[in-house]
Amino acid sequence: MLASLRRALVIALVPAFVVASAALAAPKAHKGKKPATKPATTEPAPDKTEPKPGTDVPADTRGAEPAKPVTPAPPNPAAATPSMTGSGGGGAGGQAGATNGGGAGTAEQPAANEPDVDSLRQEYLALRDELFKSRARANAVASQLYSTRVTIHFTWTSVRFYGVSKASIRLDGANVYDNTGGGIAADDGVRFDGYIAPGRHLITFHVEATGKDDDSFTSTTESQIVVKAVANKDLVVAAKGRDSGDIAYEWKRKESGSYGLGIDVAVKTIARPAEAAAAKGSTK
Repeated sequence: MLASLRRALVIALVPAFVVASAALAAPKAHKGKKPATKPATTEPAPDKTEPKPGTDVPADTRGAEPAKPVTPAPPNPAAATPSMTGSGGGGAGGQAGATNGGGAGTAEQPAANEPDVDSLRQEYLALRDELFKSRARANAVASQLYSTRVTIHFTWTSVRFYGVSKASIRLDGANVYDNTGGGIAADDGVRFDGYIAPGRHLITFHVEATGKDDDSFTSTTESQIVVKAVANKDLVVAAKGRDSGDIAYEWKRKESGSYGLGIDVAVKTIARPAEAAAAKGSTK
């Protein structure tokens, strides 16, 4: 009996002894700092509760970038203007509402920059009146300053053998007549008719002629004269250009010829009818 108990005890202690021997024989682990372990992130379980109808479900914003501030757009003038269109339905709409049976009524607003036509018209009329008054004053001054009427005649007398290619008249340096069609050879007409101030004036006559029998012979004649205008009297100037030479038709026969160039001018004053009558009355 005692031997049986001793045998059972030995059998029970053998496994414990083997385990202890194995533990003593194993190498000791290096003692050091244990590596830090990142605690596991535990995400909450999604809420599976379904939202009620008609409620907004917030969006999951985890991990998303923060929203940037939105700059408000400038107001649109057209959109900011309240609509003046009224709705139908029988009742009065806005300021210009439409009835149920008619179309929509729209109130027209005048443009902000629209010009005032009436004020512009008044300004135009005032400026026109000032212009007319200025012209009247200018004419009155001119009638007092330029009181002498001058008439200038210019004629070409050698039409038979010479034609005129150009003719001109200058009064105090200003060109008052210019013709390239032989006008002074056609008639004894008036080449200039106007008013000048009393006093001394320069008149220049210029004529270019060409031989009719032989157009290789040409001539240019220019003469300048001085005239005196008398206040409140008319001045008549008559000029006649000529070439009395025979070179244009004699050169072919004799190989000789001549030029007879010249401009003859006559000047005189003429009293006006009213002043002439007053002068006759004073002599009686």
